[in-house]
This record gives sequence, structure tokens and C-alpha cells, in this order.
Amino acid sequence: MREIVDFNQGWRFHMGGDLPDEVIAFGNVNLIAGETRLWQKAGNHGVSNPANPHVDKWRLVRVPHDYALEGEFTRNESANNGALPHGEAWYLKKFELSESDRQRRIILEFDGVYRDSTLFANGHYIGRHLSGYTSFYFDITDVCDFGGINAIALHVDASENELWSYEGAGIYRGVRLVKRGLTSVPTWGVAVSTDGADDPGRVTAAVTVRNDSYDQADVNVISRVIDPTGRAVAEAQAEVSVADVSESTTTLSLQVSHPSLWAPDSPTLYTLEATVMLNGEPLDLCTTPFGFRYFRFDPDHGFSLNGVPVKLKGVCLHQDHGCVGVAVPPAIQEWRVRKLKEMGCNAIRTSHNPPDPSLLDACDRLGVMVMDEHRVSGSSPELLRQFEDLIRRDRNHPSVILWSMGNEEMGIQDTPAGEAIFARMHQLARRLDPSRPTTYAMNSRWQEIVERHGGKGERRWDVLGVNYRGGGNSPANFDIAHAKFPDWPMVSSESWGGTATRDLYGPDVTPMDVVISERWKEDEFCWKDDDHKYFASEYQNCQTPWGCDIEETWRNTLERPFLAGTFIWTGFDYRGETFPYEWPAVITRFGVMDLCGYYKSVAHYLRAWWRPNDPHIFLMPHWDFPGHLGREKLVRCYANTHSVELLLNGEAIGTSRMTPNDRLEWRVPWEPSVLEARGLDADGAHVISTRRV
Repeated sequence: MREIVDFNQGWRFHMGGDLPDEVIAFGNVNLIAGETRLWQKAGNHGVSNPANPHVDKWRLVRVPHDYALEGEFTRNESANNGALPHGEAWYLKKFELSESDRQRRIILEFDGVYRDSTLFANGHYIGRHLSGYTSFYFDITDVCDFGGINAIALHVDASENELWSYEGAGIYRGVRLVKRGLTSVPTWGVAVSTDGADDPGRVTAAVTVRNDSYDQADVNVISRVIDPTGRAVAEAQAEVSVADVSESTTTLSLQVSHPSLWAPDSPTLYTLEATVMLNGEPLDLCTTPFGFRYFRFDPDHGFSLNGVPVKLKGVCLHQDHGCVGVAVPPAIQEWRVRKLKEMGCNAIRTSHNPPDPSLLDACDRLGVMVMDEHRVSGSSPELLRQFEDLIRRDRNHPSVILWSMGNEEMGIQDTPAGEAIFARMHQLARRLDPSRPTTYAMNSRWQEIVERHGGKGERRWDVLGVNYRGGGNSPANFDIAHAKFPDWPMVSSESWGGTATRDLYGPDVTPMDVVISERWKEDEFCWKDDDHKYFASEYQNCQTPWGCDIEETWRNTLERPFLAGTFIWTGFDYRGETFPYEWPAVITRFGVMDLCGYYKSVAHYLRAWWRPNDPHIFLMPHWDFPGHLGREKLVRCYANTHSVELLLNGEAIGTSRMTPNDRLEWRVPWEPSVLEARGLDADGAHVISTRRV
């Protein structure tokens, strides 16, 4: 039976790619008269030689680990990528295997390494993985020492970037050692799908069996559905013949009566157990969580889940967080999802790359839907393999509702090359997972792009993904596109484009210079008022030329039934993309929450109107302005109550009716005092209040 070993601890780490000869050539029989010939012969790679004592001096680290964070911020590095050096590094881990493991296959599974990693084991070259975002695995069985000490060495080269924001460096996601039998279910070897409204309890399980022996294997595959209480509620089995050193897939149908459906308010998870049996004895057991649910993207009525209309209240999410960089532990992934759901968010777009599996696990458990995004569009073998790995890995997560084939690929989205690329990617996605639609997040010239990719009837993705408001930054583009292509579902795949700095109401005060990019400094679309010009304040006064107010962003979606929902840019601040600042800025201001997960004013707006039946109120600015006696301050209130009463030192200034999905504002002369806002119901009764001092 399989055994899964947590491999996150006990790694040795060396910063830098170059190693002394005595380290890299240790034990090399070709080391002649001082001439280093490295590892031209099999088994001669000295770094991964288990007897090499030099690597034992490297310092211990625990993965997930982001070594870019260990560098110093410098203006010599791109501010867009976080102003931190990346470079090369080595990881080394030694471990024991028992003699009893000899009849097993030994698999190393990496959830993510940034980037261009090369694996060696016991002196042997094993393989290379280029992408910094897709998960991967290697079978190292044939070079293992059973009953002895083994060593694996991973070289990482993070010198190149894949994105235009911070990406980190190193083994920044989890690692496992999986011990499987010679005949077993391989990595990502189970695909579970459920039927729609007519038969929501129908389960289709495609189970792949791999035979690594040199004889044909004739086995039984038994699949069981286990409910949340641990009770088996359905079972099916099939006989499978697998030739030597090959794979075979069998498809089984199971029926569950009256399943509990997965939804944001009730994210019920079941488990599919796939057992490989030989002569009545189990060879392998593979468990796969899944959920019963069905959904639809409709061109007129937007999105529905389990037959119920739902607006996608989504955010785009970069993967780095706070002081841990991209090395985000599963507990923080879950905390981030909980924070977003608390705000009223029910969907996440993994912009712009495949996510950490632990994020999807958290979304499954907590009931948040996901647009799962590929890093870069392309039809080369390398890029298609990355897209295939993404789908194979993630297709059993009930939270995943869309495959995104890319984002704002301006070099190809309206070219013949783009037509060919998206057609190939769409075909691959439909073959691997026909249960979920594809999308592509386009920008700028929506009409021309859509005409090229679907105007002639041959569509290269299933759901129109439209970023911001298209050419000219006009909300009319939503209606024009819908009128021109009325039978094509649409989702606002990226929106808002504003900025805010938590609790900042005046110019930045810092011992370092605050530098506004010359590109944006005099752009009339970036600055909404002169009182808060040249700094990204809590008033959201600074926005990209393609952005708009958060109120208009949400109303653009809410008022159009055909729009499935929106994905706000972004859920949290992140490193890099420092708009509108330049060095010494190293983080963005695009998040609705800051780098540590504290609400900004924009998050309070979303909290109020994404959960309109749960009273909420927020008042700004802070009320501490020494030396400003008598100066008028712009007071803003976000609340979802019927009306709001504003008081200064207990004296009423006035009561205003709150228009749904809007905000209230007053001009109030400052004096040392207490500023209070009281939310009132339709009868004038006090519901909720907040104060600023």
C-alpha cells in the first residue's frame, strides 16, 4: 500500500549556483590531476552523493522556503519584480529507505519550485522542470539505496522572471515522498466528475493504473464514494489489464442518492477511494476529495450554481503574502481565504498562474469558487504540458469552475498565431476535462478580439473574459459586446484598477524620497482630485487609466444580468507592480486589503454590499489632524443600513439616506473631537455605529 511522507523538513541550503570543486566533484572518478570533469559519467554528480560531507555544513531550512526574501532591497533590481535579487541556489536532503521499500516505486512530488529546477539523486541526473508555477514529480526508484542513506540535490535558477510582479525563489511550496507499489494509481491518476441537474448524484471516475513491473498485471479496480461521515454510499468495480511498464485507464460509474451539494454556504466534500486489487489483496489505495455540484454560465442570466443564480463576487489573487513572500504555509492560505469570504467574496482568480494546491484545498473546504489560470498562452510542447499538468492536477477540486488559458496576451490575442494557439489549448482542455468551460482574460480591443476568436462561429474559448472596461474605458463596451455576441457568456475577469494605502489621508511621510513615476505623474486619468494628488490615499484617488471607482466597478456587474460576476484587482497587496510609485517603493497598492490582510476602505465598501443583509459601517478619515483647526475634511462613510447619522462630539451634523451600492460624503471642519456615524434602519432605529478620534 502507498505511504506518503512529508518532505518539508531537513533540507540543507546553499545560496549561489557556483560550488567549489571538492563539493560538486566529490567522489567523481574522473577527477584527475586536479582537473574537474564533474559528472560526465552516470552516478558521478558529487553534490547528491550521500557520502559527501561538505554539504552537511550547509544551513538547515524548512520548506516552503523563499530565498529571495533573504536578499536586500536594491534599486538595481526591478521594482516591478519586488526590487530583490533572486539568482541561483542549491537544496540538499538526505534520507533513509528501508529494505522493505525495495518492492515499491519512490516518487518525489513538488508542489512548486521557482524556477528552472534540476534534480539529482544519489549522484544521478534525474530531470529538469522549467516552470515556476506548475507542480511536478520524478520517479527516483532505480537509483535509490534501499537499506541505506540517500541524497537528493535540487539546483534552482530563479534569475529569469515569468511575471511582472514578485515571484520569489526556491522550493516555495510543499514536497512529498510517495512510496507506491509496482502496480498502483500514478500521480494525478484519478479524474472525478459529477452530472448536472437531471442526475446530480451520478459520479464518473476515470482511474488510471500504472504497472511498473516487467509482466502484465491483471487487477481489479474498486471505487467507493465515502460521505462526510465516513460511510460508503456507492461502489463500482472493473477488471483492468495493464501491459508491462505501461498504463491503462478504466472508467467507472457510481450513483449516490440525494447527495449534499457543494456550495459556498455548504461546502460538503465527499471522497472517492480507488483501490487496486490483485487476487483479493489490495495493492494500492488512492483517495480523492470531490464535491457534488453543477453550474452554468448563461449568456443572458450569468452564472448559476446548483440551479440558483449567483453573482461571482471575486478578487484576483497574487500568491505572495506578508513577511513569508511566496512561501505561504497552508494555514495562511486558509486564513487568506477566510478573510476574503468574511468580506463577502465567493470567488478567486489565481492571477496569473497555477496556484498552490493548498489554496484550492482551502477553497474546497470553505466554499469559494476559483478561476484557475495558466501562466502563459502557447502551443509549444512545453507550454501545452504545463497546461495539461494544471488541469490533471486540479480537475477534481469542486471549487474550480473555469480554466483560464491566459491573461492579456497582447502580442497574440488578435493575430492568426493567437487563433491557432487558443484553438489548441481549448481542444486540450475539453479533452482532459469537458465538465468545465475555458476562458481567456482579454483587454483593450474586445470587439476585434472576439470577432477573430468567435465571430465566424468557431469559438476558441467558452466564456468571454473581459478585463476592465475595454477600449476607451467605457462601461458601454459590456453592452456592445453582449449585443454583438448575445449567445456568448461573459464574466468581468479583472476590474477596478484603483489603489489605496490603508489609513493614509495626506502625503506620504518617510525618511526616503517618494517618487511618482514620470509615466503616471501627469496622466490626467490617474489623479481624481488635486487635494490628494501624487499619493495613493485611502480615498482611492489614484487609479490606472483603465480603472474606475469601486462603486462603479460593482454596479457595472450588478446591473447587467448577463455578466456572471467580477474579479476585483486585487484581494491583497503584493510585492512588485508599484504603480504609481518608483523605487524605493517595493509593493503595490492595488489590494483591497493590505500586505498583512487589514481592510482598506475599499474592502469596507465590498463588505457592506457583498453582504448587504449583514449590517456594516465604516467611517473615514481618522480624526487626528493637529494644526488643522477649522480646515474642512472630506468625511466618507461606507454602510449598508437604510440611512446614516453623522455626529461630532455627540452633536448631530445630519442624517442622509444611503443609496444601495453607494457611499455617503460630508465636508466637516476639523476640531479635536469624536466623529461618529450611526447606521439607522428604515424606522430610524440605531443598528450599528463606529467612531473616529
